[in-house]
Amino acid sequence: MSIADDFDPATAQSLLAELEQFGNSCHYDEFTRKVIYHTGDDALNAYLVIQQQEMDRHKWLESEKAEQDLDQAAIADWIMKHSPAFAKFWHRTHVFVPSTRSGQQGNRPQS
Repeated sequence: MSIADDFDPATAQSLLAELEQFGNSCHYDEFTRKVIYHTGDDALNAYLVIQQQEMDRHKWLESEKAEQDLDQAAIADWIMKHSPAFAKFWHRTHVFVPSTRSGQQGNRPQS
């Protein structure tokens, strides 16, 4: 399976763009059907960058409709209307798994 097989075209395109942008810190796992980040910092950074890109896109679209720069009002609008769905999408399509490739080990319970 591949991203194109696992997701609708819009989601697949979004995930492929993300892998292109952040591919050095993550990969797509066909078994879990999720993008896996190797460090918590990388996952948080990607989440925040992509979220900011979505907010900026919303701000641009809404400002174009209003024929004026809506600035922070459009950002607040995105947060109220779209932030929960963005978080749900992220949790459905992403996971952070500590990796030995990252040079960091996850916390393991002591036996």
